[in-house]
Formats: sequence, C-alpha cells, structure tokens
Amino acid sequence: MGPQKSALAFKEGDGARHNNYGSYELARCIVEGIKANNLGIAKFLAKDVTAFDPGRPDPVENFKIPASPTLSEVKPPGN
Repeated sequence: MGPQKSALAFKEGDGARHNNYGSYELARCIVEGIKANNLGIAKFLAKDVTAFDPGRPDPVENFKIPASPTLSEVKPPGN
C-alpha cells in the first residue's frame, strides 16, 4: 500500500488503532495464516472464503460495510 495509502487503514490522526477497513484487512491476513498453517480452527472458517494476498490488499475504494440485519429504525418508548 505504501506509507500514504496505509494511513487509510487507521483511525484519522491515530496511526495505532485500525478503522473498519484496516480491521477487515487484518482479519483477512489472520484467516490466510490459519489456512496456510493448517490449524485446527480452520474447520470453523467459511468454505467460500477467497484467497488473500497481503501484498495486494483490497482497494480501500471498494470497501463497504453492509448494514446490520438487526438494525432497526424503531425507537423504544421514552426516547
């Protein structure tokens, strides 16, 4: 990614804590490591997980967070 683009994986002005994009890319690295090392936990991974090359991270421009299926616009009484 390089120094400038890698900043997109962290909270603004932080450089220490990942944002959603950075967390997702880190999780993909971990999953790849689990698969590559044939760890027992691999049996719990989704079968449709695609291969990931940490040297070629997903473009930040294509990263989208889907809406939560449990998200509701209905507010409880009293709010």
